Amino acid sequence: MSLGENIQFYRNKAGITQEQFAERLDVSRQSVSKWESNTTYPEMDKLLQMCEMFSCSLDTLLRGDAESVSFEDTGKYDKHMNGFAWAITVGIVLLFFGVAVMLALLGAGVSVPLSVVAMLAFVVSGIMTMTYAGLGHDAYMKKHPQVKPFYSGEDIEAGDRRFRFRITFSIGLLFMGVLWLVGSFALPVPGDLGRQVYVAIAILIFGIAVAIMSYSGMQKDKYDIEKYNQSNTPEARKAEKEYEENSPVGKWCGAVFVIAIAVFLILGLGWQMWHPGWVAFPAAIFLCAVGAIVGGEKGKRHR
Repeated sequence: MSLGENIQFYRNKAGITQEQFAERLDVSRQSVSKWESNTTYPEMDKLLQMCEMFSCSLDTLLRGDAESVSFEDTGKYDKHMNGFAWAITVGIVLLFFGVAVMLALLGAGVSVPLSVVAMLAFVVSGIMTMTYAGLGHDAYMKKHPQVKPFYSGEDIEAGDRRFRFRITFSIGLLFMGVLWLVGSFALPVPGDLGRQVYVAIAILIFGIAVAIMSYSGMQKDKYDIEKYNQSNTPEARKAEKEYEENSPVGKWCGAVFVIAIAVFLILGLGWQMWHPGWVAFPAAIFLCAVGAIVGGEKGKRHR
C-alpha cells in the first residue's frame, strides 16, 4: 500500500472524516485529500503525529501495508477480550469469596476482627484485579480503536448458544443458592460450628452464579465488533469521558466502604459489638453493586 492509502486506511479505521483529521493535525482538508491521493506528501512532523495518533510505526506508515498489520491484530483482539473477561470474573468471585470466608471463619469461632481482615484481603484483591484489568482494557482500546470484523457466522452462532446455556445455568445456580439458604435452617449444625457456615456456602453459590453471568455477557459482547468500533469513535469516547468524569459510582462506592469501616469500628470499640458490626461489609458490597448497576444503566442511556 502507498503512503496515501495507508493514511486513508488508518483514518477510516479511526472513524474520522478528512475535516476532523485535518483539524487534529492543524492543516487544511485539501492537504489531507492530496496526501491520500499521493499528490503531495506530509512533512516529517505531521508523519510523526500520525504515528502517535494511529499507534503505528513510521516504517509501516511510509512503506508497509497497514491493512495487513490490522488483520494480524484480530487474533490479539480475541485473546485480549478473553483475558479481560476472565480477569473481571475472577475479581467478582474474590469479592463474594471474601464474604463467604468471613462467615465461615465466624462459624468456626474465629474472632470477628480476624474474620473481617480475612474478608478484606479477598475484597481488596478482587478490586485490584478488576482495576488492573480495566486499565489494561482501556489501554488496548486506545491502541486498537477499530477492529475489522473477522468472526464467522458459525462463530457467532456458537457464541450465542454458549451464552444461552451459561445464563440458564447461572439462573439455576441462583435458585439453588436460595433453596440451600432456606433449607439450611432445617439442618443441624455440625460440631462446634455456627450457622454462618451454611450462609457462607450460599454466598459462594451466589458469587459463582453472578460471575458466570458477567463472563457470559462479556463473551457475548466480544462478538459484537461493530459495537466495539462504535464505542471507540472520537465522539463516543468524548461522551464516555464526560460521563465518567461526572459519574458518582466511584465516589458512591468509596463513601459506602468508609461508612462501613466506621460503623464496624464504632460498634466494636465503643460497645464491643463486633459480631453484628461485620454485617456492614456485606451490606457495603451489595450497595456498591447496586450503584454500579444503576450507574451502568444511566451510562448506556447517556451514550
